[in-house]
Amino acid sequence: MLLNHRDLTIQEADTVEAALGQFRKRPALGFSDCLILEIARKAGHLPLGTFDRDLGKLDGTHKL
Repeated sequence: MLLNHRDLTIQEADTVEAALGQFRKRPALGFSDCLILEIARKAGHLPLGTFDRDLGKLDGTHKL
């Protein structure tokens, strides 16, 4: 077991939860892409420019 702590704190838990929701809908994107999008969304830095065809289909992105 890699984590053996009872108390695990996740910074920006709401952002991670939103990214996980996106990832569950479209697992082919990869969790890291979903997390980057949600971090940009929370920071107000949208649209997120991407070369990724599939990521570019999500709200809040702009395919370059």
